[in-house]
Amino acid sequence: MSILMYKQRFKPPNFSKTPKCNYAHIRYIATRPGASKNEGMSHGLFGKLQPGNLTEFKTWQEVAKEVRELSYKKTNIFRSVISFTPETAAELGLKDHSAWENYIEKHIHILASKNGISRRNLSWVCAHHNEPSHPHIHIVFWDKNQKTMKNFVSPKVADSIRIQLIKETFAEKIADYCRAKEKHKLELKEVTDDLVKDFDNYMKTIYPKEYKKLKEVAGRIDDEELKDIPIDSILKGIDLSPISIRLFQLKDILPKKGRFYYQLLPEEAKEQVDRLVEDLKQGIPHIKQLIDEYADTKSKMAMLYDADPESVERHKDKAIKEMDKLIANRLIAVIKTLANKEFELSKLEYSKEYKSYKTQQMICEILIMIEQNIDDLNLDYNDRQKSESTELSKRAKKELYLRNRDKGMEK
Repeated sequence: MSILMYKQRFKPPNFSKTPKCNYAHIRYIATRPGASKNEGMSHGLFGKLQPGNLTEFKTWQEVAKEVRELSYKKTNIFRSVISFTPETAAELGLKDHSAWENYIEKHIHILASKNGISRRNLSWVCAHHNEPSHPHIHIVFWDKNQKTMKNFVSPKVADSIRIQLIKETFAEKIADYCRAKEKHKLELKEVTDDLVKDFDNYMKTIYPKEYKKLKEVAGRIDDEELKDIPIDSILKGIDLSPISIRLFQLKDILPKKGRFYYQLLPEEAKEQVDRLVEDLKQGIPHIKQLIDEYADTKSKMAMLYDADPESVERHKDKAIKEMDKLIANRLIAVIKTLANKEFELSKLEYSKEYKSYKTQQMICEILIMIEQNIDDLNLDYNDRQKSESTELSKRAKKELYLRNRDKGMEK
């Protein structure tokens, strides 16, 4: 079957948050659960920042930093997705990382030309997400010598890209379709867009369920903001019921009045919150992975001002405690919401499904919080690294360190 979805968009170049959002998007496509990783690396980002051989980048940060800098210069950073049904991906031989690299390298020129970008000015990076229900590839591309900022691109551009991708991806099937429709007298090398649309509609007709399902899942591939966390992939195989039970037990022992902050809790309640935070970290590997990443970056930042190698672990431990405290306060905020809800609805009985939903929602909020902190920290670290390349006095460095060492802590 020849079902292919294509989506394209970009953040407005003149919005103040666009550089940060574009940086975060690179991180998203490179590291999220389901991303097919480069061999021996913790991310799956590959592409070409200049004409030549395809590159599997050593770090996703090097690309994210470049995208951020270009965003500050008002360069349009296009985000796109090509998605297939599992059956179609298998039929095309898109079974591994290398096959997806070959596929997009062969077809990236379509995305560039339809958006008015010449090959010599094209820069692009990709990551393949091997989702069982909708294998897809994220592409981020831009014109490195762009002269004029774009505030609008017609939807017809994305549609024409999709048509051309179908034309080139399924050339043999289209030829077979033409013959079956008694159009063999046409010069097949001159396949028109109308003919491709006719072929595509035909495929939708004979595979209606598959097409509908792909359209639904492709519609959810909308990574405009960090809130779009693939929670099903992260929690696959994890039993949330023990965490749900503990969460609602905490609701019953926490104070009913007063300010809800970790620092102000009774010691018994603090111990319960601490244990739940630790169980979240141990029970959900993605949370622990993100905290470790935060601690690594935090320690690297601290080492810009502390030259003692033995201090690395101390800085990491401090960063982990900092993040534990942030998670604890997030837990308490969720519990406060539950308590208020119960007060409003009086004798509300929570079903198992409702408890599971609220637990998943809480985990999403925790992941969003950690990721936002990591992205802010990475941006901060890059800026500090740049400042360290200049001749700052020892006193200035000390003041900078003291001013920022507790950044991100909450009461």
